[in-house]
Amino acid sequence: MFLGMKLLSIASAFPEHRYTQKECLEAMREAEFWSDLKEGSRRLLEKVLQSDGGINERRFALNNLTEAWKSDAQELNIYYEKTAPAIAEKAIHVALAKSDTDISEVDALFVCSCTGYLCPGVSSYVAERLRMRENAYLQDLTGLGCGAAIPMLEAAAGYVALHPEAKVITVAVEICSAAFYVEDDTGVLISTCIFGDGASAALWSGTVGDWEIRNFKSLHCPESREMIRFTNAAGKLRNQLDKNVPTLAASVVKKLYTDDTDAVVTHGGGRDVIMALESALEIENLTYAREVMRKYGNLSSPSVMVALEMFLEEATDEKSVWMCGFGAGFSAHSCEMHHHSPEKLSEL
Repeated sequence: MFLGMKLLSIASAFPEHRYTQKECLEAMREAEFWSDLKEGSRRLLEKVLQSDGGINERRFALNNLTEAWKSDAQELNIYYEKTAPAIAEKAIHVALAKSDTDISEVDALFVCSCTGYLCPGVSSYVAERLRMRENAYLQDLTGLGCGAAIPMLEAAAGYVALHPEAKVITVAVEICSAAFYVEDDTGVLISTCIFGDGASAALWSGTVGDWEIRNFKSLHCPESREMIRFTNAAGKLRNQLDKNVPTLAASVVKKLYTDDTDAVVTHGGGRDVIMALESALEIENLTYAREVMRKYGNLSSPSVMVALEMFLEEATDEKSVWMCGFGAGFSAHSCEMHHHSPEKLSEL
């Protein structure tokens, strides 16, 4: 009897190049755009990157950070095409090794990403790099922004419900540095100060695994779309970010929240967003959201999955966790994961 999609393994991967916030500021000061910015914009960048914003460092797939601002739209998309599949592949290899699974056993690959556009999607490139079976099912989710990971998991769960014997890989991958854009706009400038690159892959099964995923929920608020979305600027992605997003995120996430699990794992978004969530949900400390921000910055869609990996590495007595991701749209998505011992699964 099919009981739901179960987790076999989860793993993250990041570019090798690390940048502290101070190093990011130094790179910006050396960039051609710096002298073109208004004095107030320069002061804002200095304030954000020199203050305690909850970020120690970020990872970028760039040898030199100034390349992100020198590149035109075509060069940025070529950069995304080269790096997104490579980082996704790296995360998948670790997940496969953790579960002692060969890629030939995998029946489907689901990928979510919003920081570049490819047709065919990133899944085609990743499947080629992994040498997946030619009859494997491939699915890309785009346009869901930072909140994409949980809708991706729901889509994968639907596939597993139809094919209970299947093994499925999900991977959230973002090259946020391919979407860096600078102008005299507060939201655009703050976005450049908080986002980083990375990927998180998970392997799932309909038959084995101690953690089962269930209870997917979503809320969509298109009337608030203009508060957080990508727009286009000379062919480049431009992140539109309203100052009231923390309040919006907290109010929408609160509608999804259920407090009957042992732990909470969410996307972070940023220091102010995390603080607003903690207040609205009456949680003292969103530990894993804060830790992801501290180590990697805002990873966009992989954030909640990297936080889940951190939780699972530490989980001892916890038997359930509530997860939530949110972003462009405005939209928010949640689900639950419940732990079952092998003995309990055999009884069912």
